Amino acid sequence: MAMSFKFVVLDDEENIASLVSDIIQTCVEDSEVFEVRTNKEAIRVLTSITPNLITTDIYHPGGSGLEFLSWLRCRPETEFVPVIAITGHAADNEQLSYFKHGFDAVIPKPFLTQELIAAVTRLLRLRADPDLQLVHLGRENESLDYKETIDLESKRGTASLAKDVMAMANWGGGTIVVGVAEPKPGEFLPRGVPDSALGLFETTRLNRTINEFLDPHVSVAVRRAQEENRTYILLTIPAAKHSLIFAKRQNDEAGLYPGRIYSRSAAVESAEVRTSFELRQLLDRLRRDNA
Repeated sequence: MAMSFKFVVLDDEENIASLVSDIIQTCVEDSEVFEVRTNKEAIRVLTSITPNLITTDIYHPGGSGLEFLSWLRCRPETEFVPVIAITGHAADNEQLSYFKHGFDAVIPKPFLTQELIAAVTRLLRLRADPDLQLVHLGRENESLDYKETIDLESKRGTASLAKDVMAMANWGGGTIVVGVAEPKPGEFLPRGVPDSALGLFETTRLNRTINEFLDPHVSVAVRRAQEENRTYILLTIPAAKHSLIFAKRQNDEAGLYPGRIYSRSAAVESAEVRTSFELRQLLDRLRRDNA
């Protein structure tokens, strides 16, 4: 009989809690997720269930994640339940403090889908490939983008990829999965990358090509995920660290123009930053990451 997993997700931001829940339910079979907004709601749920894993943010109304963790560790039923902190306050010195308090993993907001999947897989000791879990997640977000193919032999295709890499780096990093089609909006079908196209994704070649369009350069990591006779390409884009990434060359077909900044939008697209609010959000992330 398959094991059934229970999770508690505590976050006062509904969109974050919903995303965490969706990722968990997609990646962990036979899982049930309880979303709560406050410590009080979480405690009420935990009087009737003992979850396999808990995620919590740190600052929310009605008490903090640190207070919630202290309560968990004082109960025999939850003393050893793995707890992941998902927080917008996660500079290096803060992360160390959270580990000392007893968190089993710390994931900064805006969080990367692959980081959450890897942490859940590790803490539950699941026999699963996190890369293939990303392939089959079937839901795009700011840190995850699916593409059926990328035409790296044309300037338009290369410029379009450079734009996506820039946008994801400025937003905070993420992964582009190549080999997943979207026949209609919101429906994703893993199909793999043809063998004839795999050589185009050689790491040095790909970085040299896309960085013709970017200032400063972004170092993209390339890896493959194999499933039966299908191969997928995963491009991992690091977060821009010390400055935002600008476009330095123009390509009209890709909508890429020198001196402009692109980021991931709420519509899960690579889009030009057009308002002071959007720019301030990116600068605030840089400040937090470099604190």
